[in-house]
Amino acid sequence: MDARGRASAPVRAGAYGARPRPTQRQFWFRRVMVLGVPLTLVAVIAGCLGRSGPAPVPLNLAWTLSPASNSVTVQVTSPSGTSGRQVLAHSQVAVSENDGHWSAAGGTVRVPVPAGARTTLVVRLTGPQQLKRTITVSAPQPPRIVKSGASSGRWLIYTFSPLRSGPAQVLCGTDKVSFAAPTQVVVSESATACHASLQLTAQDGEHAAVPVTIPALAKPKSLAKPKNPAKPATQLYCFAHSAGRAIYITIDDGWTPSQQVLTLMHHNYLPITAFLIADAAKENLSYWKKFVAAGGIIGDHTVSHPNLTKVSLSQATTQWKQDRTDLGHWLGQTPAIGRPPYGAFNSTTEVAAARAGLTALAGWSATMSGNRIQTWNGKPLSPGEIVILHWVPGLGQQLTVLLNEIRALHLNPTPLTVASFSGIAPQQRSLGGD
Repeated sequence: MDARGRASAPVRAGAYGARPRPTQRQFWFRRVMVLGVPLTLVAVIAGCLGRSGPAPVPLNLAWTLSPASNSVTVQVTSPSGTSGRQVLAHSQVAVSENDGHWSAAGGTVRVPVPAGARTTLVVRLTGPQQLKRTITVSAPQPPRIVKSGASSGRWLIYTFSPLRSGPAQVLCGTDKVSFAAPTQVVVSESATACHASLQLTAQDGEHAAVPVTIPALAKPKSLAKPKNPAKPATQLYCFAHSAGRAIYITIDDGWTPSQQVLTLMHHNYLPITAFLIADAAKENLSYWKKFVAAGGIIGDHTVSHPNLTKVSLSQATTQWKQDRTDLGHWLGQTPAIGRPPYGAFNSTTEVAAARAGLTALAGWSATMSGNRIQTWNGKPLSPGEIVILHWVPGLGQQLTVLLNEIRALHLNPTPLTVASFSGIAPQQRSLGGD
């Protein structure tokens, strides 16, 4: 009976509050649930409350060099679409180097850099996200002149790097400028000297105003004349001026043009005189126009290459004159210097050259036989020598060998002009050759 006098059911041994007693596993599971769930909820709530903003977006840094303006455009971009654009819209990019600081909103800034130098720039992005990078920019060299000289009434200028053909220029109001080859500028000479700035733009876009001095058109000094004034004659010379350790490269005939020769002319700023036979030149006029454009000088080697000592004065005159006229018409450069075939000449040959309008005749003092150089005295090449080669197969290799020898002897290939013979004693007897 209970305290109130009611009968109560007997409690069975092992009962737990009228329910079965939980096992040890059930006991620990319930405790984990009671403690773990609240802690998990607290962590989730704290994480949500602790989040300060959106997740970071990826950022990319790029830069572009503009040689024409000597500037670099630095840009920070993001591939994350709208979120990336929002980050950049609230950012500012700054670029600094030793001597300057530049900044702009929106992730893009333009920075000047010096031509021909390496510049290290530090890029910083400030805003919702931070970025810092270091870049090195190498700007190309501006155009510069490496060599210049007179040639047949023109002033030839050679540059270190290839140029773009720019707009028409006229220096000092009279001297017209043309671009004959990627590394060659031609300026027409006038009666007065010209001091001006030549505008040059390299193929990579780098620009420069280069000061130049174009001398007045030189009047050829009178060369030695024969004593008989009734028959003026054109003298033949086997040597030329040696000033500046000059040496003169000449190539005869013209039957087998060589692309390798043009390449050597462009790469080495190499002046070459081609004494051309009209019958040979007309077979490859496109090549000879490229030769002239590369700075080549055209000489008269007669129409059909006869031995002029064995023809009449009239025939010799025609050979000289017709070749000179044809070459001038075809190539835009009328020869002032001739070379008699085989090196054979006499007074008739010289009188015929004068009547044809030639101012000087050129012989030679050194030849190429295969890859062997033979000078008139068997010694190494010396300043003032005129070297003769021929337009034959293998000419490119011969010319390469010759150039190596010229460099080893510290000689300077120089254009052969009428002025080159001023003060030089003329040759008195025929030469032996082709």
